[in-house]
Amino acid sequence: MTPLTELKTLNSQTGTQPKLISIEISNSQGKRYGEGDREPLIVHSAWTHTVDRVSRGKGTQSSPQIQTQDDGLVWFGEIPALGEHQSIATLGKDKSEIARFLLYPLLREDDNGGAHDGHLRIVMSHHSYFDPEIQRRIEKQTLGRHQFTRNGRDIDVIVDSVDLVPEGVGAYWLASELGQLNSGYSLTIEIGYRTTEVWLVNDAGEPIKGEPIQFGVFNLASAIASDDEVRSALLGTTDTPKQVRDSQIAIALKQGKIAKLDSQQWDLIKTRHLERWKDDVIGMVFAQHESSLAQAEQILFSGGGAALLRERLRRANPNFWVDGDAQTASVRGSYYHFLSCV
Repeated sequence: MTPLTELKTLNSQTGTQPKLISIEISNSQGKRYGEGDREPLIVHSAWTHTVDRVSRGKGTQSSPQIQTQDDGLVWFGEIPALGEHQSIATLGKDKSEIARFLLYPLLREDDNGGAHDGHLRIVMSHHSYFDPEIQRRIEKQTLGRHQFTRNGRDIDVIVDSVDLVPEGVGAYWLASELGQLNSGYSLTIEIGYRTTEVWLVNDAGEPIKGEPIQFGVFNLASAIASDDEVRSALLGTTDTPKQVRDSQIAIALKQGKIAKLDSQQWDLIKTRHLERWKDDVIGMVFAQHESSLAQAEQILFSGGGAALLRERLRRANPNFWVDGDAQTASVRGSYYHFLSCV
C-alpha cells in the first residue's frame, strides 16, 4: 500500500475517536478535507444575507445556503460572489474573529452522528500561528456545539478540539508523505489571496523562522480588474466610477473564463498580468527571506497563487516542488499529518 492508503486504512481503525477534518479559512476560499472526503471541499469566502425568493433552496455543495439562529439565511460561495456580497475584506476583520461563521459552510450532514457520534477534531491553519490571542479566539469561536441547517438539512456537531497549524506548512507534510522531500531544511511558500506565508521548516516538520508577507492573489486580481480592456468589456466604458470587483476576477482566474471577454482575449490579458505578478511575488519573497533561502535545501510552493503559477515555477527551477493541486496541498497535508499521529 502507498503511504496515503495506509493512512486511510488507519482512519477506519480509529473507533470512537472524534472525526478528524482539516480546515482552512481563507480570505478567498474556505477549504475542507477529512475522513470520508474523496475530494477537498472549496467554498469561496463570499456571502450575502439577501437571498431572493426564487433563489431560496438552490444552494449547492460549493455554494451552500446556511440557516442559523443568529445569522438567519446566508448564501456562501461563488454564486453570491458574482453579485452584491460581503467578504472578510469588506468587514475589515481578521478571519479568526469570525471563524465560527466561516466554519459553517465547511461542515456537512455526514459529520453528524455515525461512529464518531457527531464529535469532531479540527485542524485549522492560520497565518498568525505564533499569536496566542489568535489561538484563544479561534478556540472560543469553534469549540463546542454547532447547530444549523445546510441546504435545508440539519447539522448538529460538537467540536472537541482545535489544533492550530501554520498556514502553508501542510504542503511540507504532504510532500513528506508523498516521498518528495529532500533531507535538510525546506522553505514552504504558500501564496494565498491576501498574504504569502513563508516558513523555514526543519527536518522534524517544525517551522523555525518565517512570517506572512502582505502580498498575494488579491494584488493580481486588482491589477486585472483595473485593466482598461477589462473595464471596457465588463463595464461598457472606462469613463465610469464603477469598479470591476477583484472577487469577480479571482473566480475568472479559477474558472479560466470571464463573461464578455472571449477566451483568446482573456488569456492574453491574464498572461500579461501573471508574468508581472510572478516576478513581483518571487522578487519580494527572495528579497525578504534571503537568509532562509541560504539554509533551505528545497523550496515548496502551495496555495491558489502557486496553482496559477505552477508551470511557470516549474520552468523557472526544476527543483521547485509544486503539487498538482497546489491550492489544496496544505489542507490535505495537514489532515494526513494529524491522522498519522492518531
